[in-house]
Amino acid sequence: MALSNGANAHTQPVDELTSSLRALGLESLPKYSNPNTYPTLNPVDLYRSHITDLLAPITGVEPDVIYGALQSTQSLDYGDLMLAAPALRLKGKKPDAVANEIVDQFPESALVDKPSVDRKTTIRFFFKPMPLTSLVLKSILQNGENYGFNQNLGLRDASNPSEGRKSVIIEFSSPNIAKPFHAGHLRSTIIGGFLSNMYQKAGWDVTRMNYLGDWGKQYGVLAVGFDKYGSEEELQKNPIGHLYDVYVKISAVSREEGEQVKGLEEEVKKLRESNEPTAEKEAEISRIKNEGVDEQARKYFKRMTEGDAEALGVWKRFRDLSIVKYKQTYARLNIWFDDYSGESQVKDESMEEAARILEEKGISEQSEGAVMVDLEKYSKRLGKTLVKKKDGTTLYLTRDIGANQERYDKYRFDKMIYVVASQQDLHLAQLFKIIEIMGRKEIADRCQHITFGMVLGMSTRKGTAKFLDDILEAVGEKMHEVMKTNQSKYEQVSDPEQTADTLGISAVMVQDMTGKR
Repeated sequence: MALSNGANAHTQPVDELTSSLRALGLESLPKYSNPNTYPTLNPVDLYRSHITDLLAPITGVEPDVIYGALQSTQSLDYGDLMLAAPALRLKGKKPDAVANEIVDQFPESALVDKPSVDRKTTIRFFFKPMPLTSLVLKSILQNGENYGFNQNLGLRDASNPSEGRKSVIIEFSSPNIAKPFHAGHLRSTIIGGFLSNMYQKAGWDVTRMNYLGDWGKQYGVLAVGFDKYGSEEELQKNPIGHLYDVYVKISAVSREEGEQVKGLEEEVKKLRESNEPTAEKEAEISRIKNEGVDEQARKYFKRMTEGDAEALGVWKRFRDLSIVKYKQTYARLNIWFDDYSGESQVKDESMEEAARILEEKGISEQSEGAVMVDLEKYSKRLGKTLVKKKDGTTLYLTRDIGANQERYDKYRFDKMIYVVASQQDLHLAQLFKIIEIMGRKEIADRCQHITFGMVLGMSTRKGTAKFLDDILEAVGEKMHEVMKTNQSKYEQVSDPEQTADTLGISAVMVQDMTGKR
């Protein structure tokens, strides 16, 4: 099998690598290779192929088996590579005897020290430091900023580049419009940005998608609140901040009304028990339910869904102002998007088509005027879920089903990654299962949920959110203070404010990535 060199404009040529190996005492490149071996790009591939060449005549095992059995270690204290003797599948020989035989017969190598046996059956290999340093430094100098990346991984067929590249959509960040971008969105943004860069450097066609939360009754709440508390002057000065203040105020009113109704219902219950009149209390309950914030918001959103020009005009203004602000914040984080999508962008036709398929296949069923899907027959964990409310309005899940199909029709993606917090684990599991049982298993299999723990203790409705812009300003100012403590070095920095801002933002991103997802 010919050695796959993965050569392109940014890789170390095969003849140059061969020359480097000869200078280290190796006559040629390793003989072993497979389609996923790229020695000119990844030194570890070179070492794995070299060790495979040395072990094949000692063990009599097929090279593919040996190469697959060579694994990375948990810590470099335990070697650069390791091999569990049982993984060689040698019949009639005890694993500990195989391990000792390999160590005893392992020949002198220009790249690898003599291996050792650990826990009787594990062979540990350590790379010789000087040859490794020489190879890695030459590769870094040759590849520059592309060192460590492999554009060949994105090819549909590595042996036939004309087949084109694989495509991936990465949906991440996805805040709600008309609300500040707070620290709770930071984790999705950082992870999604990292994944986007990684896939792009691996040669995939990447679409960075921001699927905004820009639809739903909450925008009815905001519109009702703006009528009551809004100020055009404040909106022009600080649109996001003002809309947030309005949302917090009207949400507080809505909570108070909800608590008032509960209290009145308790009073009515007691009055009935003592046979006292309840008409006045019941009238007040009815008034709040029919005229309160919650009902006003529901009616306003229904106007939006029915295409009311005035209602949609207010919503669109809030959306546009929010996107402008988001773009400014993303720019500070060096994050950008190819597609600003959103729940509102999902076509009615897509949702109606999905509803038709669900009904025809007997997947959905009527439940007290609403439409639901029972997924318990597939998994108790998935439970039952609504796809349409009693009043005919769609839900988040309904729009996600339609959005998934629209994305596949538009991009024909090979992979669709949702970078969403763990609170949505069930929602996405339900989405993928519904797509599968609708007869779109091929699409469902291409979808992946990258889950992560969420920042706790923050609520937009209660006004306790920590806004990202405020955090970035604070860390920038703190970094500026630290820089000023060394006046001589501070004077050498051409733009200390910008430097402090960059260092502060970097610190926030690194801090967030220090923990496991």
